Amino acid sequence: MKYFSSWIFCTLLLSACSTSPTTHFTLVKSQRVLLKGPEISIGPTSSSQKLFLGGISGLSLSKTQNTEDLIFSAITDRGPTGQITSNKELPFLLPDYSPQILSLKVNVNDSSAEVVNTLRLHKKDGKFMTGLPISRTEESPVDDSLFMYSVDPNGINPKSIVSDDEGGYWVGDIYVPSLVHFDKDGKMIRRLVPFNELPKIYSDIKSNQGFTAIAKDQNNLFGFLQSPLLSDEKFSRIVEVNLDSLKTSSEYYYEFEKGLNIIGDAVFLGNNKFLVLEENGNLGPESRKYIYKITLDGTDKPVKKELLIDLSKTLFKNLDNIEGIALINPHQIVIINNNYFQVNRPTELHILEFKEDIAN
Repeated sequence: MKYFSSWIFCTLLLSACSTSPTTHFTLVKSQRVLLKGPEISIGPTSSSQKLFLGGISGLSLSKTQNTEDLIFSAITDRGPTGQITSNKELPFLLPDYSPQILSLKVNVNDSSAEVVNTLRLHKKDGKFMTGLPISRTEESPVDDSLFMYSVDPNGINPKSIVSDDEGGYWVGDIYVPSLVHFDKDGKMIRRLVPFNELPKIYSDIKSNQGFTAIAKDQNNLFGFLQSPLLSDEKFSRIVEVNLDSLKTSSEYYYEFEKGLNIIGDAVFLGNNKFLVLEENGNLGPESRKYIYKITLDGTDKPVKKELLIDLSKTLFKNLDNIEGIALINPHQIVIINNNYFQVNRPTELHILEFKEDIAN
């Protein structure tokens, strides 16, 4: 079976209206890539249900291996969970699951992708990290038989990843929220948190709506909050951390389009420019998923936004939970969905090629 679908658009015309911004960028090609087997087992539940690796929630280009293969770093989220109950009990199907950094190899010629390496995250003491909540304020962890499980004050729910350019990684966490530094072996080096390296107001997040996007420009790290703080309304915050001082150096404000309130991921383009995935989390006719090109040109100011593409005007409107975006070259980007460890929902990537230089 071939997992390939591509089509050429001579031009991309979007109707101009108050809820549908227009773009001058032209999508000329798209390529669908499915993550192929063999499936990687991550263990059975207490009721003997087999679970497999998935839950990819961040993406970063690692290197170009040759003319055919692209290597990406990706991060899984906290692990497979069930449905939260009215008592705020959330089943963790594998309570001891450790979030993992993955190496994905994408073959452009045959439109296939595979996991070629996995790296479990470790705490400073060498023990494996868990994805368990840090407190019972919003969620009370239970196992798949609804027996209460311990919280983990050092738990992490990673949603984004970027290289530290020294063999290690920076990861965005939505629990605390925090920006977490890991070495090449997946061992935590440091964790930047509100009241210390980050503004204290960042602790005022809504549940599980911390740093869903992370980007790096030489010696500056950028963390993008998923949604507005409890005290904010129409905008999310972007923090810039100087990696020499490990202190916040700037802060920016990302204003959402009407009816949208989620940042899925971001990637650095150069010259204070980034791509940001913005959406409302819906599917089908109600789906609104945009990729914006933004410019940070002054601290404590709203960012300048320019639409790259409206995904809800394309076949990608049915690709739910897009939580990763990476830059391949000035004309190509790739997006990836989170399948939340569900075996009946494939993990797929889409390579989008534009006529214009989107990084300029």
